[in-house]
Amino acid sequence: MISCAAGETALAAVLAHEISHVQLAHGLKAIRKDRLTSALAIIGTEAAKSLGGQELKDLTRMFEGSITDITRTMVNSGYSRNLEEDADAGAVALLRKAGYNPEGLAAMLEEMKKRLKPGGPDFAKTHPDPAYRIGLLRKRLGPGEPIRETPAMTTRYRDFLGALGSR
Repeated sequence: MISCAAGETALAAVLAHEISHVQLAHGLKAIRKDRLTSALAIIGTEAAKSLGGQELKDLTRMFEGSITDITRTMVNSGYSRNLEEDADAGAVALLRKAGYNPEGLAAMLEEMKKRLKPGGPDFAKTHPDPAYRIGLLRKRLGPGEPIRETPAMTTRYRDFLGALGSR
């Protein structure tokens, strides 16, 4: 998805979308039927607050299978359409809060629409059609303002790509 980000604003949108998934606990919801329950997650979190180094390592080992399940679920099937929509809505809120133009999300989705083949082995396999998501964003954002990247944003984005060794 990072390769679909044409600038810092679109990159911020990618990150905001993924952070929104985490904030909304979508990974856990995706596998709840198989392994985890809300009560177990709450108990584990509360217990971890009082644990020392070795105890925390032991608890981490206990949940290793769950982490593997989350990863496997995300690679094979991704999030549901509703969870992707929720993450997009959360991303818009995060972008606004951080001072970024939420149009960055629409721009990134437009690029995804150009690059991804429907039913392909990449994000197209696990994500709703970008055109559908763009339509929902248009309803939420209205016509939107053009994305204006400052010279500082452009420099930071170039530095970021350089650190990744891309482009």
